[in-house]
Amino acid sequence: MTQKLPETIDAQLPVNQKWPVDSLVGQVNGKPLYASEFLKTREDRIITIAASPNRVQARDEVVRMISDAFDQYVNNLLIISEAEAMIPKEGQEGVLAWLKDLQEKEIANRGGSRADAQRSIEEEFPGTTIEEFMNRQKNQALAGDLLNRRIRPRTIVSWRDVERLYDVNSATYNPLPTIRIGRIAVMKSDQAQVDKIKAEFAAGKSFSQVATDLGIADGAFWREIVIPVGGIDAVPDLVDEVKTRIKGLALNKVDGPTESKTQFIWMTLISSQQEPARSIFNTALQLQLRRQIENQRYGIEQQHYFAMLRTRWVASDLESMKLRLLSIVMTRYFRQ
Repeated sequence: MTQKLPETIDAQLPVNQKWPVDSLVGQVNGKPLYASEFLKTREDRIITIAASPNRVQARDEVVRMISDAFDQYVNNLLIISEAEAMIPKEGQEGVLAWLKDLQEKEIANRGGSRADAQRSIEEEFPGTTIEEFMNRQKNQALAGDLLNRRIRPRTIVSWRDVERLYDVNSATYNPLPTIRIGRIAVMKSDQAQVDKIKAEFAAGKSFSQVATDLGIADGAFWREIVIPVGGIDAVPDLVDEVKTRIKGLALNKVDGPTESKTQFIWMTLISSQQEPARSIFNTALQLQLRRQIENQRYGIEQQHYFAMLRTRWVASDLESMKLRLLSIVMTRYFRQ
């Protein structure tokens, strides 16, 4: 669903009025958020989008991108604050020791000296110091550990859950057979054409060769039929005479001609396809279904957890902060 620019932002952008574009947007848990710092890593992408001739679509895309990035920024801060708050005093020294060990390993992996490591980090993450890089690594580790402990236990999947998902997608895992039928029909009144076809088949030409000689496209393909559980007899739109004839078709063998009131008709089975069924007891499929359910539940539980953290940690009006940030973006990149 397209996310429209809130009317409140439009109202804050009168023509020819100056607006600050490098300002404090607000604070999350006492940590200030400045517009320039937030937009620095996203500026190239915003400029590219803003250059689109479709201004409305470009604005909507930027609003969606910045809104998602802001929500992610807030969530990251909250999860890090929660993780740090849960470290007991006696555990602080252990974290520092772990961080020191991690830094030494990182330096060793990036050349062996602090200067080499700094150059390597700068090449990969321009403007980032070793301390900033290690702090980011620490935050990722703490956040990942907390999410695993708080959310992962809520994503346990039972055998019944797997069965339900398998049943919902049973047609995908147990595909029905499919056949493709070829058909050549010629009016009885066109005796020369009838004789020609009979002669070509008698000479050993294949169905597709005869179709080509007659100028019939796609090898005289007539229709594709998905065979239901009840077989050909369960195909609803075929008359009994045609059903009986289709049952007798063989792959690439010519059947006919048979006569109707006005036509001679030849038929063949062009192809028959039956994809192998995948049983619920297939180990790989079971793992796939479990992961699908786990990922879905993880996403839902993560949203619930972040909502809980916002009520516990955040005192600021996040929506107002987001609108201020979007207002700055619109002024900086979309003002004509």
